[in-house]
Amino acid sequence: MYDPAAIPPWPSFAETFEGKPYIQKQQLHSWGIEHFAWEDWAPIVARYYGSVSEMDEAVGRVLAELDALGEAERTIVIFTADHGDMCGAHRMMDKHCIMYDDVLHVPLVVRWPGVVPAGAECGRFVYGFLDLAPTLSEIASLGGPEGGFHGRSLLPLLGGEEPGDWREAVVATYNGQQFGLYCQRMIRTGRWKYVWNPTDVDELYDLAEDPAELRNRIADPDLAETLAGLRRRLHDELAGFDGLLNGWTRRQLLDGKKLAGH
Repeated sequence: MYDPAAIPPWPSFAETFEGKPYIQKQQLHSWGIEHFAWEDWAPIVARYYGSVSEMDEAVGRVLAELDALGEAERTIVIFTADHGDMCGAHRMMDKHCIMYDDVLHVPLVVRWPGVVPAGAECGRFVYGFLDLAPTLSEIASLGGPEGGFHGRSLLPLLGGEEPGDWREAVVATYNGQQFGLYCQRMIRTGRWKYVWNPTDVDELYDLAEDPAELRNRIADPDLAETLAGLRRRLHDELAGFDGLLNGWTRRQLLDGKKLAGH
């Protein structure tokens, strides 16, 4: 469906891995793609584009059938995904040991006639899975589990409201073992992304100036205050449920006990 020669490289394909965690460059060797140029990736991306188009057509068939059955007006359709794929971004593939937006920023599309205006967009931070359970439970008047949900109902956002107390950041966690035990925690605000890699160099990206996440600013002395604030904020988000935090690891986040540049 798509001509590989017409597909330009991802902006992040210029990745050099300078100042990045060791495991990112190692991933290329683990997959055997360390020598891939864009000419090698373009056909893969072209097929990826084709898969996206196939999925889009299939979703269209489902929606058309709901229309034909006369059920569209009383059916909520939600389209989302569990994760993305690097597909050549930062010269990598798959999803492991990385916290780039290519993997984390997944689609969440809702069709709900009479409630969600067609074409409406929401720029607030949403947890695709954590927030869906309380949303659907509230819609169906099912209540919730004892102790409540970890997420928050999206009904206000779906109705076009702008709650003043809505979250201003999101957190992601990773405990993967595919390339060896390597834990990660991330916090992302509108401008900043901080990735805590307890056993390797941490990452700090200015998403306003560097949306491709190519320049790790973790060692920038001008951002020491920003870094300290993000580390404390991440700690507070994780406290109470994340076993990665203990008397030793907390010092990395709360006291800055991480080697310079790490």
